[in-house]
Amino acid sequence: MLKGQGIIDGLEILAAEEHKPYRVLLPAGLVHMDEDEASMFALGAVVAAFGDVARRRG
Repeated sequence: MLKGQGIIDGLEILAAEEHKPYRVLLPAGLVHMDEDEASMFALGAVVAAFGDVARRRG
């Protein structure tokens, strides 16, 4: 969903990597994250992308 919205350019999960298996490719570069960091990033990105839409009233 984040890639489809243009928020990230890609995501790779390296199962063999213990500490930071998530590789998130952003326009600014590659960010290495652990599971907690990746979940908080995803939540923040979704809120940022859709927050205005959710606040609009018919």
